Amino acid sequence: MINSESLGQGDYELGKTLMKKFLQTIVKSGNTPEGVALLNSGVKLACAGSPVLEELRVLEERGAKISSCITCLKFYDLFGKVEVGIEGTMSLYVQYMFDADDTFVIG
Repeated sequence: MINSESLGQGDYELGKTLMKKFLQTIVKSGNTPEGVALLNSGVKLACAGSPVLEELRVLEERGAKISSCITCLKFYDLFGKVEVGIEGTMSLYVQYMFDADDTFVIG
């Protein structure tokens, strides 16, 4: 679960850089998470203009399920603007958590 477009607390722009580096490192590792659930401002990562669309696309091509919270997309006026993955519900995220061996929250 990624709950912010910026990684960590402190400087927002630094956090955006760290998020990109985090996702690039996952891609370069060759490992693929089963899924990536984007919540709160994390949904911005799957929409036009995101600096990490390429990384998310690679993960999706490798089989990761990428989903953006519908409630969050509506809040940020991004509903219907997802460029990678699907628009998901909270029920979907709860199911992801129950089905996963491990769950990590990033943001």
